[in-house]
Amino acid sequence: MKKMNEKARMYINGVLLLILGIIFMLPVFLIILNAFKPNKEILTDFISLPKYIYLDNFTEAMEVMNFWSSFKNTLIVTILTVALATFSSFFAAYGISHLKGKFSNGLYLFFVLGQIIPFHTVMIAISVLATKTHMTNTLWGLIVLNSGFFSAFGIMTFVGFLKGVPKELEEAATLDGCNIWRTMFQVVFPLLTPTTITLAVLFFLWTWNDFLLPSILNGEQELRTITVNLYMFKSSTNAQWNLFIAGLTLSIIPIIIIYIFAQKYITSGLTSGAIK
Repeated sequence: MKKMNEKARMYINGVLLLILGIIFMLPVFLIILNAFKPNKEILTDFISLPKYIYLDNFTEAMEVMNFWSSFKNTLIVTILTVALATFSSFFAAYGISHLKGKFSNGLYLFFVLGQIIPFHTVMIAISVLATKTHMTNTLWGLIVLNSGFFSAFGIMTFVGFLKGVPKELEEAATLDGCNIWRTMFQVVFPLLTPTTITLAVLFFLWTWNDFLLPSILNGEQELRTITVNLYMFKSSTNAQWNLFIAGLTLSIIPIIIIYIFAQKYITSGLTSGAIK
């Protein structure tokens, strides 16, 4: 009787989770469905299935919205931000985890505090700083600033894991003749693979979906990212929903692909440091 109750509870929980999953994914399904409809059909019935597959939305959206230019800008900013934020976070976390006493705790707390300060409170200061340092209307300005913002979370995550790495491994590497750089990259860094992939995926998602910072720093059309390009297109043409939704669908494809292949690392990477 007890086993039957447990099985019934599991089935009920599974059904509830399935319903919640459908509710959360419904907006994405609707966006993808309407990407294959002509504009008139979208305006007539947004939630119905397409009467036929209309692919001209995508080709026309790429041409009218200058999609490939914004896609290239977003890809460059995202890849370089992921690389810079990940490695800078690792270097800083490695140093903090090997320091002792209040100085180490103070540095760790300093970076963690960066997590609780909303971007909107420093938005004007960042804009002024970017202007005076000639980081406006450049892709490298977005890369540097995004990397700085993300490093606080990266350092917090890496430090939690590094404190659980046995010091004997590094001592053994030193006895075998490894210098600090070889120890970092050949002994310690491979142990961080789940955490590193998790951070890389999160940095990718945050950078790819970022709208506020690119809209503040880059005003030139040829430097727009996908999010800014979609917003500017929607603001200038209120009637072409088919092109807007097609462009939106194209913009989320890389995110879906990355998340599908890396989802197994997300939870394990974030919890490994806490467990150890």
